[in-house]
Amino acid sequence: MDWIRILLSRCAALFRSRELDADLDEELRSHIDLAIEENRERGMNEQQARTAAMRAFGGVAQIRETYRMQRGLPLLEQAARDIRYAVRQLRRSPGFALVAILTLALGVGAATSVFSVVDAVLLKPFAFRDPDRLVIMREAEDEASNHHLAIPDNYRHFLRLKKAATTLEDAAIFQQTALSVSPSGEHPRIVGAVTASPNLFPLLGVQPILGRGFVDSDAHKGGKSIVVLSYEGWQTFFAGDPKVIGQTLRIAGQPTTVVGVLPPGLRFPQIALAPKIAFQESARGALLFQPMVPSDRDLNTDSGNFNYKVIARLKPNVTLSQATAELESLQNAYALSAHLPIHLGIAFTPLAKDVTSGISGALWLLFAAVGAVLLIACVNLANLQLARAVNAERETAVRAALGASRGQLVKSRLTESLVLAFAGGAAGTALAFGGVRLLLAVAPADVPRLDDVKVSIPVLLFSAGLSIAAAIVFGMLPALRSLRVAPQAALQANSTHAANTQESGRTRSLMVAAQVACTVVLLIVTSLALRSFSHLLHQDRGFDSSRITLAQVDLFAPQYGDFSGTRTAKLIFTDRALAALNRLPGVQSVALTSATPLTGETWVDTLNRPDHPIPPADQPPINVRFINQDYLSTMQMPLISGRNIVAADRAYPYVALISERTAREAFSGEDPVGKKINPIAPDDNHPMTVIGVVADTRINGLKDTAAMVYVPYWTFTPWTLSFLVRSSQPSDALISEMRRAIWQIDPQVAIPTLKSMDDQVSDSVATDRFQAIVLSGFGAAALLLALLGVYGVLTYSVSLRRQEFGIRIALGSRKSTLIGLVMQQAAKPVLLGTCVGLVTALTALRWVRSLLYQTPLIDPLAVGGSVLLLLLAAAIAAIVPARRAASTDPMRALRTE
Repeated sequence: MDWIRILLSRCAALFRSRELDADLDEELRSHIDLAIEENRERGMNEQQARTAAMRAFGGVAQIRETYRMQRGLPLLEQAARDIRYAVRQLRRSPGFALVAILTLALGVGAATSVFSVVDAVLLKPFAFRDPDRLVIMREAEDEASNHHLAIPDNYRHFLRLKKAATTLEDAAIFQQTALSVSPSGEHPRIVGAVTASPNLFPLLGVQPILGRGFVDSDAHKGGKSIVVLSYEGWQTFFAGDPKVIGQTLRIAGQPTTVVGVLPPGLRFPQIALAPKIAFQESARGALLFQPMVPSDRDLNTDSGNFNYKVIARLKPNVTLSQATAELESLQNAYALSAHLPIHLGIAFTPLAKDVTSGISGALWLLFAAVGAVLLIACVNLANLQLARAVNAERETAVRAALGASRGQLVKSRLTESLVLAFAGGAAGTALAFGGVRLLLAVAPADVPRLDDVKVSIPVLLFSAGLSIAAAIVFGMLPALRSLRVAPQAALQANSTHAANTQESGRTRSLMVAAQVACTVVLLIVTSLALRSFSHLLHQDRGFDSSRITLAQVDLFAPQYGDFSGTRTAKLIFTDRALAALNRLPGVQSVALTSATPLTGETWVDTLNRPDHPIPPADQPPINVRFINQDYLSTMQMPLISGRNIVAADRAYPYVALISERTAREAFSGEDPVGKKINPIAPDDNHPMTVIGVVADTRINGLKDTAAMVYVPYWTFTPWTLSFLVRSSQPSDALISEMRRAIWQIDPQVAIPTLKSMDDQVSDSVATDRFQAIVLSGFGAAALLLALLGVYGVLTYSVSLRRQEFGIRIALGSRKSTLIGLVMQQAAKPVLLGTCVGLVTALTALRWVRSLLYQTPLIDPLAVGGSVLLLLLAAAIAAIVPARRAASTDPMRALRTE
């Protein structure tokens, strides 16, 4: 333990250096005085006694230094001296120091802000037990046109696979939905909810902090209606009341007993039914958990009923490929033995990958972009540091001549860079708090785990590491430059000659070329993202969203029944709501649809023709929408052939409209009008008659047209209704009137969405807009840094060549000639960097291919525009130093040296 005592003693000595130095001086003085006194007693005079005493005692300065080495921490003390020296040097150049710190602060702050989002969304593990073993399990269906298409799970298949699989430790089936909650007699509000098998919480390794979770008996028919609240739900509905267990909450019109509360910070992730089936906005953020009670249809249906999600836990040391192989074989064997009409497989996806599949590419692209901006900033600072190092060669030579080692010279330069990095990193970390809030403000609402985004300890460590890495990047070259200083040559040469060597100019030009190359890549990626976003917004959608206000209404209440209950109440409410909305001032037409537009594929079924039966695996998938007769006119969707739905069809409601894509896929080369298709409405065996063909629209999402089948709402009235009101009034004025009209019919229905259709269009492209906005900011920053880099290097070069320009002017050179010389000097690194950037971009762009919509990677407008913008910026940056060179005063320049 002696080393601990010695270490503590040395650390304490750092804070008592003056006191210890005084003690040492007093002790040395006493020893010397004693020796002088002894010499006097031997007969020496005062001078002889002192000289002899000092000769015998040795070098006092060396003794002091040796003592300091033994009592303290030499490396730390030396570092402190280097830091003090670096601070003094930077104080002599306040302009440079301020520019460097601000540049680093912006770069580190932006990178830290983006990393905060990347860390929370992509890297942070879920707050579940062993989250790396959690996977999302979907079934897969082989199709002729789309091999191994992932689809939601069938309940009966889930039970069979869970029982037979040996590679799975456990599996839970669930649905994520939206339920209406009516606290304290208020109008109901829609909140996210999870309905799951009772083993969900044990599978996740979650233990309620109050009450209990689910037990098997909770999933039986006729049982008591219960709910487990998330921590946020507990705070929202009961204000954190510790006596919440046993209290009731009215959910979907039913009194429901609270039996448990989950831990804080635990958020169940939103998971899509299938890759192309989006989730409803109102279902995000589960506040309620209820046990799933399977219906007879769930337990007995083998084909169809693919409406569920499954989360599974792999056994320890079991790989995803092993589990896939086992369950694939189980699916194949069952399909053969049960004579299923379709061939089923299995699609496993790790939980973290599945949750972030829609945003991970965009976030990594933004992270790479901000990294490129920071790299450009570091190269810019390296150029400035290199210029300072060249100007300080005489000082470096003096230090080397006085005995400074090469290591000390390098350390001195690196310490200056580290001091700048520390100051810039600290300022950047402070800026990151504001940057995170800014990113959250522009981020789309469907980005998963946004609530977890914050400047956390890992993020701060990342910021510190980034600052150190930046210091090494922009400080290493100037530090190595100090090793090559020849003291005699540097002391003999004047400063301008030392700085204006061919090698120094070449190094500065290469660094400018590196900046330009990075900027070209970032500008091209940004231009492609903007072109993609422009294509997305300005393409033909097949419908007109202007002057339409959207209201989503949910009828999840006992009076509106369920699949086995009455449909009359829903139909009566729908008719009354349509009539009430049509009576509002300025309303031109009111449409009804069963799915909110631009929320992804929903009610996915397959289409079959009784007159032309085909195997189930080859039946084209369709999206079913239940509409009214004014849907086409309100949305201004063209009717291609046949007729529209009319009120008289109520007498025989089994008619349908199909889209052009459905007609192509199911009636290739035929006229579909008058043909029969399979029954569409649930629990109804009546075939449907096609009465018309509607133009293809991008009604599910702006990136694709879907195969649609439109059925009158009186054939089947769903529980979720979307009313689309076309009016001469603006949406802001109409929204309150629409809410009042609906609640006058039934004040207990929930209205989770009420906004303009234009806002709905805007919300549907939120991810693409977020990507375009942030990339534009990074592209502008990169362009500005490149402009400053070209300007700084040329300004420095012109100052070094001032004498040369003075001589040229004295000999008769025209101003245009001198401007041409400077512009030519600027053109070489800029053109070199542009060529390198174009080649690099061609290699890097394959990583962003999946993020672009209808935009080729080699888009002439994007690539050409980016290059022209950069060249224009470089020309602007070069023209000021060029004009300064042309206006040099010859006499003053020749007298300078």
